[in-house]
Amino acid sequence: MIELTDQREIKFAILSHVLPPSWSGQAMVLYRLLRPLDQGCYCLISRQNYDSEIYRGDSPFRLKAHYYHLPAEFRIGWLSRFGLFPMESWLQTVQRARRISQILKREQSNAVVACSGDLYDLPAAYLASRWRDVRYYAYLFDDYVYQWAAPLHRAFAQRWERVVVERAARIIVPNEFLGKEYEDRYGIKPIVIHNPCEESETGQTIERAWPAHLGEIKIVYTGAIYHAHYDAFQNMLTAIREIGRPEMKLHLYTAQPASDLEQQAITGPVVVHSHLPRREIAHVQQDADLLFLALAFRSPIPEVIRTSAPGKTGEYLASGRPILVHAPSDSFLSWYFKKHECGLVVDRHEPAELTQAILRIIEDEPLRKHLAKNALVCAKRDFDPQVARADFLKLFQPTIKG
Repeated sequence: MIELTDQREIKFAILSHVLPPSWSGQAMVLYRLLRPLDQGCYCLISRQNYDSEIYRGDSPFRLKAHYYHLPAEFRIGWLSRFGLFPMESWLQTVQRARRISQILKREQSNAVVACSGDLYDLPAAYLASRWRDVRYYAYLFDDYVYQWAAPLHRAFAQRWERVVVERAARIIVPNEFLGKEYEDRYGIKPIVIHNPCEESETGQTIERAWPAHLGEIKIVYTGAIYHAHYDAFQNMLTAIREIGRPEMKLHLYTAQPASDLEQQAITGPVVVHSHLPRREIAHVQQDADLLFLALAFRSPIPEVIRTSAPGKTGEYLASGRPILVHAPSDSFLSWYFKKHECGLVVDRHEPAELTQAILRIIEDEPLRKHLAKNALVCAKRDFDPQVARADFLKLFQPTIKG
């Protein structure tokens, strides 16, 4: 347990559109950062109602701190219809800020950490912090401006981003590329906190046979699949067809329905499994013969692709299994895995190159061991939850120690 010198001196609020026990990567990062903390030193705020029946079960990933639900803001629909979206968005921001301010007052918080992912959370939390005279931190899991493809939403984010970034006590980002982007954009130096693994995942992984099961080659992906991934998966399935080995299949563990994936031509030598609880995902990853980590080459949000750090990255590295990265050459993913030789990288939109990479991994045992060994080193060095948590808590120094 992390000790506080005086719990009356520190009380922060976390604002996020997703919170534990949601299955999303952002929620799991927050869970791993906050789980050991005394429940009295922070509270959780979200537009989702985590006191509803669907979340109130005995989930091992529910935090013990108090959850607050922000109800939907009152909207004046005709404002947008008459081209007055800036006015409507301002009204929604102010309404949300007032509710956040009330929570900060009730909890006697002296800091608020606003996470990206919702258009209004960052500016609303900033306004609330000014009204309550508390410190404001922005936790940017993605590029706040470019994650919005709709022109009006992007314009709103652009108007607010300089304010919330330049006036924040600190900016937190999950990787070096996103940090450099904000450094170049605003001349600030964000703190990089890599998305951490579970404590148990960064230990020494038991070496397993390869392939894990005779007569089968399982290429595995775990997580969401949407427009940030589609063409990379299409390329993978083309490569598997080209290899022509019936025992080789792409196994997807995702919440996306198979019918939705079929509409994006993700069909053929693929097995779609239902989404699994987090406690079962690590076993699935460790049982894979090849883990697939992918980002799209043709996406409506290329700026986000370039600076993206999927939450599963550390989990993959800690699995002890070889990793195949298929992502653009200018992306953080390709840079990291190339630099540390912890996975094989195909950074061009070429299925034929994926074919060659898969065959290399199948045929080259020393390469598989080299990649897996380096991956475990990276998991322990860069994705250790204790290191990430310590870096997060430094934001609140000098009131925190341990």
